Amino acid sequence: MAELSVSESSVKYMEMLQAVADRKEDTVTIGLDDVRAYENAAVGGHTAFTHDKSLAFRIEHNAKTYVELFSRAIDQLMPESTTAAMEDPDADVLDVIYQARRQRDQRDQAARRQQGDNDAATGESFPAKLTRRYTVVFAARAKQAVQAVRGVGASQIGHLVTVRGIVTRVSDVRPAMSVAAY
Repeated sequence: MAELSVSESSVKYMEMLQAVADRKEDTVTIGLDDVRAYENAAVGGHTAFTHDKSLAFRIEHNAKTYVELFSRAIDQLMPESTTAAMEDPDADVLDVIYQARRQRDQRDQAARRQQGDNDAATGESFPAKLTRRYTVVFAARAKQAVQAVRGVGASQIGHLVTVRGIVTRVSDVRPAMSVAAY
């Protein structure tokens, strides 16, 4: 895989976010090779990957935490959809509910500003996990060591690992409940 320059990489990720906002994609894949290229450009040279101050190293060794951190950052960077959910025949019910909620929140905020109450809370809002229409995935480094499935141990819980194996059966994903609202 060819390494992208920092400017090419930022364009790549903004295009990816726009595709997610337009509901054409549902996954944001962040390559650790891109993170390394960004780090190297920021410090003006190549730093050792194994150094614990390397962001790519930290992501690889604590992937679950960084998925949530990147999700929060993406929430703030996410561009507006180029199609309105209310007018899109392919939009699902949640898209329409989210758009209606955002419009209501904007109206309420404008009304509070008009009354001179700039510091008031924005009112009810959905938890971030419920409003995310995407999944953040980290792509392993090109030079990451490949392991056998049986070689993955308890010491690697939470780490990003690359495994080698043969797929013998595939089934639909049955997600466990992660957020419940009553």
